Amino acid sequence: MLDFIWGYVMGQKSATQAAAFARAAGTADAMESRMRLIDVDERIDRLVLLVEAMWSLMREQGFSDEDLAARLMELDAGDGLADGRRTSPPRTCSSCGSKVAAGIPACQICGEPMPGDTTPFDAM
Repeated sequence: MLDFIWGYVMGQKSATQAAAFARAAGTADAMESRMRLIDVDERIDRLVLLVEAMWSLMREQGFSDEDLAARLMELDAGDGLADGRRTSPPRTCSSCGSKVAAGIPACQICGEPMPGDTTPFDAM
């Protein structure tokens, strides 16, 4: 089952990242790109270990691989698009009411600072 999760997680995103790192290999940014790749690899390894530990606990509680696959598909589609990732909805600026995409530090209309985005996996 973890092969399914691994494939689902890696998907197109890893192919895009690999292409970007390959393009940067001959530039001055090559060392930085290698360090970022090492960091990404380490984070993925820790995340896979975490998922494996959680899934083993859930199996002990009677959940099946089919239960996991169904929940994965449900969560994937939860943001309105079944694309293999979760996208944060836009926020509303408290000053002017404009919609501001997640990850943007300030409103692009009035400049009002937006509260920081937090995810439970930032520390991983």
